[in-house]
Amino acid sequence: MSHRSISTASHPCSLCEAEGRKVYAALFGGEPPPVLLARFASAARLLNSTALQAEVDRSTRALLASPDPEALELAARLTGRLPLLTRKFRLMVYLAETLPENQSRFVNRRSSFLRGLLNIAVAALRTAWKLPPGLWQLRRVPRD
Repeated sequence: MSHRSISTASHPCSLCEAEGRKVYAALFGGEPPPVLLARFASAARLLNSTALQAEVDRSTRALLASPDPEALELAARLTGRLPLLTRKFRLMVYLAETLPENQSRFVNRRSSFLRGLLNIAVAALRTAWKLPPGLWQLRRVPRD
């Protein structure tokens, strides 16, 4: 199998933006605001510059080819594979948290013990649902 090399130094802005769009859509749905996309692309290039080229290539290829990036990232995080992909998901969350339009996703305005328990149960079920497809996708990613 041929693996096209993507140079870290010249990792095109369009690739970082494509990654940003894919990660934002997986986490929040829809298109990211332009300011968020620009910040993500800039920070993602910095992340790429700290990683080995093979890791950048694997992470980018896996993310852009994934039909369900959220499931892929979950499996990668739980297995310890594709740490760069996990860092990019965290980066998007950090950046998205700063935007006022995303405040309701991060700040709970009402306190309810039962609602909190329900949210935990839903998250556990969602994780159980997402893990098998994520592991299936991860098996196609070449190892180090």
